[in-house]
Amino acid sequence: MGDVIQFDPFTSIVRDDVPPHMDDFGRGLLIGAFSDLVKLRDGAADEDSRHKTDAIVKQIGRVLSRYEPEGAA
Repeated sequence: MGDVIQFDPFTSIVRDDVPPHMDDFGRGLLIGAFSDLVKLRDGAADEDSRHKTDAIVKQIGRVLSRYEPEGAA
């Protein structure tokens, strides 16, 4: 299956026996989506939209931080 995360789409459970990893293309796509979402959050006109978007930004941020190279901050 290559350098992608294995998961069971019917149970949405990530396999724990495979270490976390992400290919460069997937990382690039995720960082691009994260960047666009941050811009959308920062430009939101109302507080409710800003809070909802911020929650998603934080979730994606946690995913990205999980795959940072060792020693990166």
